[in-house]
Amino acid sequence: MSEQFVKASRHTSNDAIQILTIDRPPRNAMSLETYKQLLHHLNEGTLDESIRCVILTGAGDKAFVSGGDLREHVQLDSQSAAVRTALVRRVGNAIRDHRAPMIAAVNGFAIGGGMVLMASCDIIIAATDAKFALPEVRVGILGGSMHVRRLVPDKVVRWMALTGNMVTADYFHKLGVIQEVVPLDQLMATAVRTAEEICAHSALAVSLMKETLNLTEHMALDEGYHVECFATSILKGTPEAKEAAMAALEKRKPDFSRK
Repeated sequence: MSEQFVKASRHTSNDAIQILTIDRPPRNAMSLETYKQLLHHLNEGTLDESIRCVILTGAGDKAFVSGGDLREHVQLDSQSAAVRTALVRRVGNAIRDHRAPMIAAVNGFAIGGGMVLMASCDIIIAATDAKFALPEVRVGILGGSMHVRRLVPDKVVRWMALTGNMVTADYFHKLGVIQEVVPLDQLMATAVRTAEEICAHSALAVSLMKETLNLTEHMALDEGYHVECFATSILKGTPEAKEAAMAALEKRKPDFSRK
């Protein structure tokens, strides 16, 4: 049996929150096997309705993900590189398409492929000392810039991709990329608090909201709003929507266990 580089657990006080931890010392570099294990957990999790929110993080205090494993990269040729990058794309898509919202809790370095994983998540929370870079041009690789383009202006992407220079959590926070920047010892607690806020809502409403956000991201205003309205009409036919509205009217917390 291969070594486990991705560990799946549930939060001790809220079983609806799954935590996926990339644990490949010393800096959580992504090997082919690590990507395969992460994809396995993502595919299993999206089919598990008891999972309401997922936190993706790295083990230790050095790195979220320090990029791809360069020891593997130096062995690649065009054919094996195509296989590897296809798997990387599948992992990013599985994060984005996961039924439950995904929160990136970024500790330490998020480099190259680490930024792809982070950018594919719905919400990003980072430790104060987190640092980010697209250093692919320095090591004979391309990729990652398309994902970062979803987060920052084009000129910032070009500067990062062409120089390989690193930026801080504070820099990304000012650009609106990161929701919160907190001390490392508060990172997971902050991510869990955000996950609990999500879990307090109807699971169906949250799932539909995420899917609608994905579908409408690149749509024109009229088309995107059409999709939102269509999703609303689907949601309004459910008991969860009625309970949410009644709870708001009655100034109480909704009880989605009601039928």
